[in-house]
Amino acid sequence: MAYVMLYGVGWTQRWRIPDGSVAFVRAEIDRVGRNETGHLPVVDPSSEEDIVLVIAWQHVAAAVVLGGEGGDDTDASETLGQYR
Repeated sequence: MAYVMLYGVGWTQRWRIPDGSVAFVRAEIDRVGRNETGHLPVVDPSSEEDIVLVIAWQHVAAAVVLGGEGGDDTDASETLGQYR
């Protein structure tokens, strides 16, 4: 299970990422701060259905993906801090 955390001025959001979409979401968060709109696949917490979240990246100050599927060849013992 993985989550995307989005941080803006005065707000924070956490969304669960559907299985198989983690790599796509990781690539999309590189757009943080740009004057672009993006579409993130997430899971609606009420219905547990996959939905699309439309993001105005210029209003997002920071974003991080927590957890998720493989694809990271970094040894966990080499990381600094809780998040990477």
